[in-house]
Amino acid sequence: MGLSLEEYIADSQLAFMQGKYDESLRLAKLALAENANSADAYQCAANAYMSKADYSSAIGNYKKAIEYDSNNGDRYFNLAYAYASDNQQAKALEMFAKADEVGCSPNVVGQLYKIMAMVCFELQRYDDAILNFTKAERIIGIDMDILQRKALSYSMSGDTSAGIEVANQMKLLAPTEYLGYRIAFNILLQEERLDEAEKELDRAERFAKPSKDVFLDWVPYEVARYHMEHDRTYLTNAIDKIFQGLCVLSPKVGDVIESYVTAADVYVQMENGDMALKCLNAAENPIQSYNLGFSVKEVPELELISEGRPSEQLINRVVAEVRRKYGDRRLEAMGREMAAKARRSNPDAENITPVVTPEPEEPKTRKLDSSENATYSPDMLDRINRLYVAAYTLTNDTANIKAYASRLASSGNPQSKYIGKYSLVKALKAEGNAQADEEYRRLLKYLRNEMIKDPSDMTAMSFRVQCHIDLGEYDEAEALCSILSEDMAAPLRSQIEEARNGGDVQ
Repeated sequence: MGLSLEEYIADSQLAFMQGKYDESLRLAKLALAENANSADAYQCAANAYMSKADYSSAIGNYKKAIEYDSNNGDRYFNLAYAYASDNQQAKALEMFAKADEVGCSPNVVGQLYKIMAMVCFELQRYDDAILNFTKAERIIGIDMDILQRKALSYSMSGDTSAGIEVANQMKLLAPTEYLGYRIAFNILLQEERLDEAEKELDRAERFAKPSKDVFLDWVPYEVARYHMEHDRTYLTNAIDKIFQGLCVLSPKVGDVIESYVTAADVYVQMENGDMALKCLNAAENPIQSYNLGFSVKEVPELELISEGRPSEQLINRVVAEVRRKYGDRRLEAMGREMAAKARRSNPDAENITPVVTPEPEEPKTRKLDSSENATYSPDMLDRINRLYVAAYTLTNDTANIKAYASRLASSGNPQSKYIGKYSLVKALKAEGNAQADEEYRRLLKYLRNEMIKDPSDMTAMSFRVQCHIDLGEYDEAEALCSILSEDMAAPLRSQIEEARNGGDVQ
């Protein structure tokens, strides 16, 4: 004997809550067989499809739920969320607005405004995002995720002061977490307020827990200083920060890869191709490299032991130095002081828990799990291949330039593909290949076709200018610059002028 409609729906909901999505869907279909007009049965089916990432089926079932229960705002909210998950942002906003108009249950309203705000942010409607994040806050209360996105919305809308105010709220709520400091730092760095950005990182080092992001965020700051003052010491400082992070923290494999690749990027800017290649090779073998103690910095021979590993003495010195810096945490000091005052005022108080200071641990040599797999996103692989091309360009290794440029040329990312194709052609020219000019013509035709598809593709335009410069066609390069904004044209015109005067334009 079959179950009733209500029993099928209840069992489907229970299966869903237990994470048994196929069973939940099966029961929802049985409920629909009992009553094809049941909004709740369609809702159960749609929820199961959402959990299986079958957004098209979920959307269809949520629509049917609305068809049979059109005065329930929660139904519109669920459909909107499905649209958002399926990257149909305009339809998502339309349904969120309808949910707000019809009215949702109290436990849904806060999430409605939060997700509406997130969709507005993705659509670059930052003022609307801020408005909806503010509404969500009034209902949900203090939420670090909302504060983070709200700060970024203020920053993107140009109201950086309000963005920093929100970042300060985050620091008050979670003073030992780096996120609030990081948002403030990025806003200041974007506005090129470098002195204030440096102070923000100093504050983070005093009050926040050490993390990979704290160390790596020093890198863009030091690079920005280098570009402003042309002092290579800043680039050396950037390498030191990466080195400190690897010594002090217990990184995961992905953190090690990012650190090695970031170091390679800095060495390319230092025009040190050999160290850049060492860091890239280490990034491709991160577990072995880290466990053998590969150093991202050029350590003096006296500080090295076998296999190019920094000595334990050097590592311990770095750890001690960083711990001293991070040891100045005002909140912890305040807590200890308050406890001490309580004991002094009433030494026999029974409610004061005695504090036992643990013995300091001996430094342990950190190792990555050799059974873990190193994974690389497509963007990271492109970044590694771009840096290989740049590093081999510094060492004049044309064969390897072509090898890694070929990888970039087959990338799914248009910018990486342009870099790969251009680097291949430039390598042919450097070899004195008789086919180089013909390959430049083919590349120019390809770039023109790409701009026909997307006239706003300024990366393709930049490479077109670069090709004409390489061919000595300076008038053609100037003609292309004339249709660009002055901000984009100025650096290209500098390259044209340098090439006219016999300089080697990279």
